[in-house]
Amino acid sequence: MLNINVAIEKNEKFTTANLGCFLRFPLTKHNLAYASLLAKMQMNASLFFPRISSQETAFKNLYDIQFEVVPQLFGKEIVLSYIANFVEPTELLDPDYNYKKVISILEKVILHPSFNDKLIELSKEQLISEYDEIMKRPATFAFDKFFKIWYQDDPDFSDSFIGSIEEIKRSTSSSLTNFYKNLRDVPLSIIGMAEDNRQLENIIKSGFKHAGLMKKFGVDGIAISAKKREISKVDDHHNLQAQLMLGYAYNQNIKISFEDQICGLVLAEYLAGDQSSILFRKVREELGAAYSVSADNYANNSLFLINAGIEPAMSEKVQRVINNELQKVADGEINLELLQLAKRSLINVETVNRDRESWILAQLLREHLFAKYREFDRLAAIKAIGPEQIESFAKNLYLNESYVLK
Repeated sequence: MLNINVAIEKNEKFTTANLGCFLRFPLTKHNLAYASLLAKMQMNASLFFPRISSQETAFKNLYDIQFEVVPQLFGKEIVLSYIANFVEPTELLDPDYNYKKVISILEKVILHPSFNDKLIELSKEQLISEYDEIMKRPATFAFDKFFKIWYQDDPDFSDSFIGSIEEIKRSTSSSLTNFYKNLRDVPLSIIGMAEDNRQLENIIKSGFKHAGLMKKFGVDGIAISAKKREISKVDDHHNLQAQLMLGYAYNQNIKISFEDQICGLVLAEYLAGDQSSILFRKVREELGAAYSVSADNYANNSLFLINAGIEPAMSEKVQRVINNELQKVADGEINLELLQLAKRSLINVETVNRDRESWILAQLLREHLFAKYREFDRLAAIKAIGPEQIESFAKNLYLNESYVLK
């Protein structure tokens, strides 16, 4: 029996159905740039709906289908995501509105892009404008520069937003067509939720003709290991507020489990989750040096990142405080009351997310990407984290890059 990557769950509590079509392929500078441009083009128009107005009208006529196309990064892989939310047919007294009609429209948009020169140029202009706008922000500029330093020997992994803007500028109808032709054979998975999930599954299997549906979508070894650099760099752009970014790498000999990823999430919340967190108190309140401070665990990049918007003259002092606080955790000096507050905050977020369709779809995607993720209980994992796990996680981190944009 052929393995077809289509799995629609039973929708038992939402008035709208949720559907995701996901293409997986390797992360390179070229692939990310072209995936971003293709996504923008397909959001605008397609072969069957060649004008922006005609595609908008097609979605509007089906009770305002919400549709977006976006590349997502998972370590060494790109997942080009086509996501649609649409009203369940049983919610409406319309005999002409059904799953088959919805899938017919989505199939035309997703599998039949237009490579019209005017559409390409418009989409380029939109992406370049978006890129220019976000890079004007010091925090975004610093984030981008941090990753370019972090991956200076692996440039394919160094773009964390749109991709290489120069690649986008150089692209042509011919090069984009070739890129899309190559996507016809990459693994593809279609997942989602619908009230009549069996009917929708059958319609998709008969309507979507893509070779990737019969290829293994799950992948092993997705994480990018961190190369030891121990770099310290400062750029002076004469900003009123400096951006401090401290990247702590995972020990290369450690394979991060799902439980370890949650441990990093709890540590990030403990250090910089809200006004009760350690770094908020130490850096913002006691030093009076920070406008903001946050922490994130990028498990697929083997990176624990702490960043702060600070007074430029205080950058060295703030860095010492952050390093000292992380070292205290590694030494077992953990405030148990604040750890419980951090866990409670994450438990609340997790509980709220379980009633959001977008979050559920994101979890379904991870179940298809990662073996055994379906058996993993995020909520139970958060509750199970104790000071010993936090200490152990922190012991396996080392400061690998310090970047300051002044």
